[in-house]
Amino acid sequence: MSGRLAGKTALVSGSTRGIGRSIAELFAAEGCRVAVTGRTVDRGEKVVSRIREAGGEAEFLPLDITDENSVRQVIGAVAERFGSLTTLVNNAAPTATVATTVKTVAEYTTEEWDSILTGTLTGNVFWASKYAWPHLARADGASIINISSGQSIAGYRGFGAYGAAKGGVNSLTRTLAVEGAPDGIRANTILVGRVVAGRGDAGLHTGGGRLTRIGNPMDIAYAALYLASDEAAFVTGSEVTADGGFSINGDAISGGEAQPS
Repeated sequence: MSGRLAGKTALVSGSTRGIGRSIAELFAAEGCRVAVTGRTVDRGEKVVSRIREAGGEAEFLPLDITDENSVRQVIGAVAERFGSLTTLVNNAAPTATVATTVKTVAEYTTEEWDSILTGTLTGNVFWASKYAWPHLARADGASIINISSGQSIAGYRGFGAYGAAKGGVNSLTRTLAVEGAPDGIRANTILVGRVVAGRGDAGLHTGGGRLTRIGNPMDIAYAALYLASDEAAFVTGSEVTADGGFSINGDAISGGEAQPS
């Protein structure tokens, strides 16, 4: 690797598996010190072990993004242990809750709706950015990278709460970019298409509107690497789409062959 993130420190939420794990491992390989976070300790420790065995620097910190105190304490601990925080990757989302609440808007309970928005938007982006802000403002080349979804820009039956939450992520990212400019904090969003991320979705078909394969977590990790690097020093407030071209292909969308991320 070329050391594109040498000297940087990143907190990657939801990095015990899937996209988050790939981002954490790639960042570490590029010289970044990485805080691996999530709710499952054994998976988190395995990711840290993989990073260390490859020569990288990482620590695992248990994090519950639905708990404001947990978010605040973990961010403070990362800054204290590593001495700085330059990069915040807000990747976590309550996927288990989303998967069990596929229903029309009229069928949602308020509790289900609030649970998805709290985990996906409030905890993962608002609280994380709020408490990371003072540390990022003191850092050189600070960056916030929010992982969003194609569902934020298109309507999918049964995913109203998740789509609304991810739409909020997109909007909040733009505000963070404007408010962060005086402190040199960049903020960008990656709109993720269908990705095989170890959750039993490997059998899904991509349809004719994408490249000839379904996405994998490294496709997203490389996009995040660019946004975190100094190569993207003039990029802020952007929505980077990583979906193999699905969202621009009307035939694939109307044909209903692809499924939302």
